[in-house]
Amino acid sequence: MKRIKKIVSMMLMVLLLGALMVPELAVDASELTNPTPTTIKMVLRQKTKVYKKRKNQVSVNDSVMDITKKPIFLKSGSYMGPAKQIFCSSSLKIKYKSSSNHKTLVLTYNDHVLRMTNGSKKAVLDGKKTTFGTCPFYIKNKETGKSYWYVPIKSVCTRLGLVYKLGKDGLIRINGIPNGVETDEPAPSNDKPVIVLDAGHGGSDSGALGNNKAEKNLTLSILLAAKSYFDKDKRFQVYYTRTSDTYPTLEGRCKLANDMKADAFVSIHINSYKSTSAGTETLYNYGRLSATRKNALNSKELATMMQKHIQSATGFPNRGLVDRRDLCVLNKTVMPACLMEFGFISNKSETISMCANLNRYGKAVYEGLVEIMKTKGLIK
Repeated sequence: MKRIKKIVSMMLMVLLLGALMVPELAVDASELTNPTPTTIKMVLRQKTKVYKKRKNQVSVNDSVMDITKKPIFLKSGSYMGPAKQIFCSSSLKIKYKSSSNHKTLVLTYNDHVLRMTNGSKKAVLDGKKTTFGTCPFYIKNKETGKSYWYVPIKSVCTRLGLVYKLGKDGLIRINGIPNGVETDEPAPSNDKPVIVLDAGHGGSDSGALGNNKAEKNLTLSILLAAKSYFDKDKRFQVYYTRTSDTYPTLEGRCKLANDMKADAFVSIHINSYKSTSAGTETLYNYGRLSATRKNALNSKELATMMQKHIQSATGFPNRGLVDRRDLCVLNKTVMPACLMEFGFISNKSETISMCANLNRYGKAVYEGLVEIMKTKGLIK
């Protein structure tokens, strides 16, 4: 009997130990499936340091990239990121050149050349000295065992003319000129008038918001409607700053027009102010009445013609022409340029009307440019 009791006692002990082991095994299993840690270890100057605020994703030209193997982290108040993976992604045309000993890194974007030195806050931008708040480093990632160039993201964006935004969701967004805007094509050499059409805002820049609508979407719809007409008209050579929900920089939009030696630059926008504000207006730079084609056309003439056509299409009050000399696209383009404000997104009735007539507005843009080019003898 004592022997039986002993056996039963041992069996109960085994069962009890097994029960106690289940939670322990469950904890171990969960640890194996945990997401990537919130910190990252880096070897810097032969010392391993732990950095916080790890980010495994970044948005470049509104395309979210997974950079888990080379994550962003916070160092000395600046977010550091892998230079090659972020800035040389397929959506940005940035040239990357690291010296053989990894002492210097050079990034080239549009007309900007940024030279950085490993472990130094001092850099050179377009031949002039500049200073970062945090040093770029060629640094070893303990997780992968490999070394990469890490640079202060915001500092690099600011100097290269890229837009940097840290969203409330914690995602870093970088926007520049997508492949559809920056082009290596030579400026056209034929006799066709060259036009650059710009849909205002885009991507992370929504533009004005009102009555549950975003300006960037309305401007793009108008541009695409105009494009459908220009695609059938072989008398023009037309370029577009964007044809999807991306954000070309303001400087990039101007550069495209200037590089293509455009005869006209026309930017599409929607206004916003008070709920009672109403009307259509067109902006131009009176202080820069530049002309092309042997003074065939100037900015005021272009703005006047475009205002005539778009105001007729909207039927909104005619607010006329407005002199604006502080807008990048009106003072950094070297050809006749104007910016059209079709109506007010803050005005409910105008918003409803605009949303119902976007295709008609696109046709008005096309017809306005056709008439002005005919008037000046640039097309038949």
